Amino acid sequence: MRVDFPIDERSLRYVESMEDDPDIKAIISILLDKQKEDFYNYASIICFCYREEDLINLPDIKHLPHKVKAWIKRKSFDRDPTYFTFFKHLFSLYSGFVQTYEGWDKLGKHRSVIPEAYIYHRTKERYASKPAVKVERECFVVIDGWDSRIHRSKEVGQKVDIGVWDDAAQHGEVYEVKVKMYIKEKEHQLEFIETIRKVSSRRIDVFLASFAPKHVVLHHLRTFFPGRNLDQINVLGVDELQNL
Repeated sequence: MRVDFPIDERSLRYVESMEDDPDIKAIISILLDKQKEDFYNYASIICFCYREEDLINLPDIKHLPHKVKAWIKRKSFDRDPTYFTFFKHLFSLYSGFVQTYEGWDKLGKHRSVIPEAYIYHRTKERYASKPAVKVERECFVVIDGWDSRIHRSKEVGQKVDIGVWDDAAQHGEVYEVKVKMYIKEKEHQLEFIETIRKVSSRRIDVFLASFAPKHVVLHHLRTFFPGRNLDQINVLGVDELQNL
């Protein structure tokens, strides 16, 4: 089977320009340096703190786990330099946008780059010893005669965030990545990755990945799409990503 992931150059340049923002670059660097509990805590702050005022009132954030709040308190008390660097850049990123719907929409686009970049760079690391394995981002999907640019419209999406293909093993992966997993009006994204799984004769595993806990992601999916079979889709939450 022949699989290719042609890059959408315009989208890639846009994403890379956001990733090159000094604040986003610093945040991603810290996340890539962390695993286990530390990664869980840093990612949870990004996931559950959406507005500038959230960062000012961390103890009052309703959905931020208590263990994360305790960790924040300890890091602040110890004046941990990495935590303060992280917090400084996150606050700078959030405060750089007007706190209006338009500003939050722009901030949302910038926030979305963080988990995508994290998974992309982790995946590149995982396959670094296999240079023949394709690892692309912001890409279309071609599987033999099926081409998402032809068989999908822009309105329902043609690209995946990250695509991986090992031609020797005849196996691959695609990822749709979000900070959270608010996907109420985007059932077409589920259908898209399910189609990739089907057209590839199950040789491509498909993933929804989020900085939210897996049980929260599944709750959203089951609430928005009751009765929908999710067996073809792998869900990665913050617990799974901390070991990626």
